[in-house]
Amino acid sequence: MTQKAKRDNSPDDPHVLGVVNHAGHVLFKIAVVAVFAFALFYGIRTAYDFGYSVFTVQAAEEAPGRDVEVTVLTGMSSRSVGSLLANAGVIRNATVFYVQSVIYGYDIKPGTYRLNTSQSIESILLTLSEGPGAD
Repeated sequence: MTQKAKRDNSPDDPHVLGVVNHAGHVLFKIAVVAVFAFALFYGIRTAYDFGYSVFTVQAAEEAPGRDVEVTVLTGMSSRSVGSLLANAGVIRNATVFYVQSVIYGYDIKPGTYRLNTSQSIESILLTLSEGPGAD
């Protein structure tokens, strides 16, 4: 066997190392594209789910639900009222409540309210904007 034949089949041959190095780069690029595609898919799905929650009528529980008494204090923001309602179990998502309150332009009035977990967020916003004595 010639010296050249031994050198061409050696793992230390620059040509063999170049092919291995190139294959490594290709696999790395494929992995990066796969991670990016997964992140993109996850982001799109999350955005769709959030948008769907904002623009559909949904309640925290099926009818008949349960009555919950909550007190909205003077000066509470829509965001803090959303957190109050989510913690009380009246709504599922405080952020969706906040976004709907901004979109529909409801002005929440302070007071004590009896709300039901089967009410939609829009129905709750209507009740909160009419005031506690409007029942």
